[in-house]
Amino acid sequence: MSDVSEKINRLEQAKRQINEEQNACLGEIGKIKYPELAGSWMGKRAGDFQDARSDAYKAMSTIIHVDYDDYQEKIEGKITMLNIEKTALNAAGTIAHEADALLGKGETFIEQLESKISYLKGWLF
Repeated sequence: MSDVSEKINRLEQAKRQINEEQNACLGEIGKIKYPELAGSWMGKRAGDFQDARSDAYKAMSTIIHVDYDDYQEKIEGKITMLNIEKTALNAAGTIAHEADALLGKGETFIEQLESKISYLKGWLF
């Protein structure tokens, strides 16, 4: 259970860091298009430079708006799966504790114990 909780914590931290990086990039991406070249640059070199800047802007925009969101969705999916696993482990622990308590009560409760163990086995396997 603690291993699953640790994985969840690490994934949540990674998700926060990706979100922070995404926000920082959103603030910086506009700088790719500055300074405006306007009429001060002309010719083939100016056109090539403008094309390279435009390509860089498109690539960064894809990373910021698509890739970062994909990473965060994948992490969120893994967190959800780990939370389900954590819930299952918690339920299995509760059932095992109940079975142990019944075992301590003696033979009068052996049928109830067998039922709990069968239920636990069926649930886990």
